[in-house]
Amino acid sequence: MFDRTDGKVLILIMFMAVILALGGALAYFYLQGRPEYPPGTYVADVNNTKVLVRSNPKMAVQIIATPPEQQLIAEPPAQQGGQGGQVQDPTPVPVPTLPPEPTPVPVPTLVPTAAPALCIIFIDYVVEPGDTLYSISMRFNTTIALMARFGLDATDIVPGTQIRLPIADESCCPNGQAYVVREGDTLTKIAIKCNTTVDTLKQINGFGELYRLDETSVICVPPQPQG
Repeated sequence: MFDRTDGKVLILIMFMAVILALGGALAYFYLQGRPEYPPGTYVADVNNTKVLVRSNPKMAVQIIATPPEQQLIAEPPAQQGGQGGQVQDPTPVPVPTLPPEPTPVPVPTLVPTAAPALCIIFIDYVVEPGDTLYSISMRFNTTIALMARFGLDATDIVPGTQIRLPIADESCCPNGQAYVVREGDTLTKIAIKCNTTVDTLKQINGFGELYRLDETSVICVPPQPQG
């Protein structure tokens, strides 16, 4: 009598045989479509990455980790005119040398001749009736500007009042006459007024090419006729 247990075992064996047959068929078709790798060790491209593989007909294809010292290093192409694939150093481009900047020429500083010392003295003067600044300037060798320089103005001209009157010091010009420079004066105007020349005034006063006339200062002029 047929045992049910033996039937199940038989069915299981048949099922496994079918699976094995299908697996063998699939393996056959897969191996038929796989490219044959030649035996040996060579570089293969796997997913755009170059790796070192080893193929043996009796063994599966093996991927070998490539040591750093065996990595392929692409050498730059040789330049035209080079030898042996060596890269020649580029010819240096000469850099134009700029001419040195010219040394600035020092400009001499023109120092004007110092104005002569103020040859001024003070005298005590008692204001008389009818005196004015102008009348006093005409009587003494002084000017209204010189009096104002030392603090005298019209309010000080009171009859009977004693004032300290600044006048030119004649002792500063032993060979000539002291002259108080007035507003607007130049050597040319003074030379015409004193009947002399500009060169004579420069020589008497020691003026160089550069000089300065200060209003209310005193210079020397040739002796003037009395009158």
